[in-house]
Amino acid sequence: MRVVIVDKKEAKLKLENKTLKVDTQKIPLRLIDTLILSGSYHVETKEFIKMTQEDVNIILISNFSNNSAIITNTKSKNAQLKLQQYNAQKNSLKIAKYFLTHKIKSHAKHLQSIDIKIELDPIIENIKNATTLQTLLGIEGSFSKNYFTNYFKLFPKHLHSNKRTKNPPLDPINATMSFLYMLFYNFISIKLISFGFEPSIGFLHKAFRSHNALSSDFMELVRADINAFVHASFKDGKLQTSDFSKKGGVYLKYDGRKKLWSDIKALMDRFDPKIDTEVANLRAMF
Repeated sequence: MRVVIVDKKEAKLKLENKTLKVDTQKIPLRLIDTLILSGSYHVETKEFIKMTQEDVNIILISNFSNNSAIITNTKSKNAQLKLQQYNAQKNSLKIAKYFLTHKIKSHAKHLQSIDIKIELDPIIENIKNATTLQTLLGIEGSFSKNYFTNYFKLFPKHLHSNKRTKNPPLDPINATMSFLYMLFYNFISIKLISFGFEPSIGFLHKAFRSHNALSSDFMELVRADINAFVHASFKDGKLQTSDFSKKGGVYLKYDGRKKLWSDIKALMDRFDPKIDTEVANLRAMF
């Protein structure tokens, strides 16, 4: 997926002849699949419409929180796949087990890469024997608690509160995780919509209001890689406490985001074929 990121304190955005102009830089819309906009810009509604008509998806990110929105083409895609997705709800436990098994294996692999061993066999066996979604969620909750207990030990104590916090995040580690989770949740939602899925209908995660439950299912396949990315960003000294603001929560500032965008783009490029493969795996289970 061809991703263009625009994050400037001040910039002029304009469409001319199916070309996006950002100040003096010109990018043909045919070279953009997803446009990530973070910052304050004056963009007319008709220009957003023109971009979606050219199959450009847009992720809007707030400067001062982890609020975000997606703008995408509203044309219905692949109605047959949506019907298969709905019908697969009768087999939802099997599919939920698939997502949870991969989540736990990838998270355990991440910890093992930094010499923290988790005994997987009993957990995987419990997943196989589970007869309800509630049981699976209990297994996930217990595992996640253990995972994050070990994960936060990787960082100096002044960077975290020793637990996962969100809505709002309360420290730099959680702020970075929440920012990246939000970004990739939207990225995955766009991918699922482009294939024709209904992103609000999930299997491990259940439909609830405006939540894209299927996007959250797919997030479990990449979340450990995101956590590893966060760890590396602090371990390598790329992010410092000065890169965060504290107002009703802790959030990445403009300068902090700028340090990460090229690496985030590389991570998106790495995730893109993986998500395509997992889409094929999911369709095979319908």
